[in-house]
Amino acid sequence: MRPIVLVPSNMEWMSARPIMLGIAGGSGSGKTHLARQIRRMAGESVVSVISMDSYFQTETHDDGAAVNFDHPGHLDLNQMLADLDALRAGRVAEVPSYDFRTMRQTPRAQRVDPTPVVIVEGLFVLGEPIVSRFDLTCFLDVADDQRLLGRILRDRTERNATIEEIVDRYQRFVRPSYAVFVAPARHNADVVVDFTYRRAFFARLLAHIVR
Repeated sequence: MRPIVLVPSNMEWMSARPIMLGIAGGSGSGKTHLARQIRRMAGESVVSVISMDSYFQTETHDDGAAVNFDHPGHLDLNQMLADLDALRAGRVAEVPSYDFRTMRQTPRAQRVDPTPVVIVEGLFVLGEPIVSRFDLTCFLDVADDQRLLGRILRDRTERNATIEEIVDRYQRFVRPSYAVFVAPARHNADVVVDFTYRRAFFARLLAHIVR
C-alpha cells in the first residue's frame, strides 16, 4: 500500500498543479455521488470532477445488452491518460461525454479546468498506469446487495432500464467483472473505506480535507 500524503510539504509544488484524487469502487457503490458531494461541499471553484464513464468509446452493437461496460477494453484509456496529464501540468482538458442510451461518445464535450483539486471517479482508476497519476486514492467498499440497489436506482432513472434488464446485466457482467478487474486493485488504494455504513462520515471527511 502506498503511503498517505494529505498535505504536500512543498507548497510551491502544490500551487503549480492540481491535487489529483482518485475514487474507485464497484458499480453502484456511490463513486459519482461522493465526487459530486465533495465538489458541492468544498466549492465548484475548488474542485473539478471527471467520470471515467466519459471515456467509453462509441459502440456499434445492435444490442446494447450484449456490451459489457464493466470491462476496461471498452474505454479510450489513451485519451484519458492524456487528459489527466494535461490537468496535472496545469492545462485545460477537453473531456468527452458518453451517452449510455445511444452508446455514442461525443468528443471534446466537457471543459475541465485545472482547479486546485481534480477528482476522478471510476471502476478502474486504481489500475496501472492510471493510478500513478493520483496523489491520493480511495476504494469504496460496499456490500454486494447495496451496490445492486445502487445500480437499480441509477439505471431506472438515468438509463431507462427495466428491473429485469438491470438484474440480468448484474449477473452476467457486473458481478464477475468486479471480481476480476475491480476488487483486486483495491490494494493500490491509499484508503479503503467501509462505504456501506460510513458513507456520510467519509464524505464530510474528504470534503474537509479538500477545503
